Amino acid sequence: MSDEPDFHLFIPGPAGSTPEVIEATGRPVVPHYGGRFVAAYNRCIDLFKAVFQTENDLFLIVGPGTASLDAALSSALPDGARVLVPSNGFFGRRMTEMCRAHRAEVDVVEFPLGEAIDPEAIRHRLEASVAPYDAVAWVHHETSTGVLNPIEPVAAAAKDHGALTILDAVASLGGADLPVDAWGVDLCVSVANKCLAAPPGISAISVSAAAWEAIDANPSSRSWYLDLRTWRRYREEWAAWHPFPTTVASNTIAAISTSIEQILEEGLDVRIRRTAEAATEVRDGLRRLGFEMFAADDVASPVTTSVYAHPELPVADMQRFLMERLIFISGGLDDLAGRIFRIGHMGRSIERGEVELLLGTIEEALRDAGVAVPEGADLENIGA
Repeated sequence: MSDEPDFHLFIPGPAGSTPEVIEATGRPVVPHYGGRFVAAYNRCIDLFKAVFQTENDLFLIVGPGTASLDAALSSALPDGARVLVPSNGFFGRRMTEMCRAHRAEVDVVEFPLGEAIDPEAIRHRLEASVAPYDAVAWVHHETSTGVLNPIEPVAAAAKDHGALTILDAVASLGGADLPVDAWGVDLCVSVANKCLAAPPGISAISVSAAAWEAIDANPSSRSWYLDLRTWRRYREEWAAWHPFPTTVASNTIAAISTSIEQILEEGLDVRIRRTAEAATEVRDGLRRLGFEMFAADDVASPVTTSVYAHPELPVADMQRFLMERLIFISGGLDDLAGRIFRIGHMGRSIERGEVELLLGTIEEALRDAGVAVPEGADLENIGA
């Protein structure tokens, strides 16, 4: 066993893993080719499909979620493609930057920080456009603000106007319901190191039949590694021995499979419910300690809680107090830096004992800063 200290990760990813997942990561390295590994690799793909709730093609690309997002955009969007991007935070803005990097003409529909995307506004923009859009690309869980954006009505509006749907589900898969096929998502991207509670290193992308039509019709080529046609060719031509174009992180595949198997054994719906319950307990506990939530309850993500800084305890000071006790939370990004902090509800952090540890230590931080709080206010009625 490792002599590393026990870190308590309440950041919005990566998440703390179970001992079994950690053990799988540390097994002897196996070859990334041949029948034995290919069987394990295909098993991992099937497990991902179960969480995506999809029958579409699915690829496991070595790299962060950004790698699979790049693969989606570079593969499906020809030069000059018209893309509509609903944006309500840092990662929505980053989606805009990525689309433009792939030479798309991007129209952005901006929504205020802390508010969810309005599907009717998206439908209105699609209807009002003189020229059709090739795609609508947006973020499911806007991690910078802790807001969960709608999928199904946005996808329906896009489909009604002949546009592909491209979804960043990097921070939501496994923590919020995401029936990819039922909701009409053509290209959906996520990772294993957030709600699926496995180590970083692998991203996943599902590809619908409509997405393949767009990809095959795309005359532009901006990548070899991140061209989904490359991945499809290797899957077809090298299926039995090496169904991917590069070295795959074999130990990470084993760890991911172990983690998803644990989730599915528990029940995906149960894991999603427990995630939401942990988020509610944290939000309620922080309110009793005098904190104000940044995102309203009706749009708040179950995966990340965003909280205004306490007027008597700067975010940096609270983070420092927590880090000294090996408890990690995240600060705000860009315009929200110093104004909010963010708590992730992923992996081990949704366990009851971890929730109590976090709230109890934040109470200690407040007292250490001279803030008067009722004894045990953080834990009063928790889980009631």
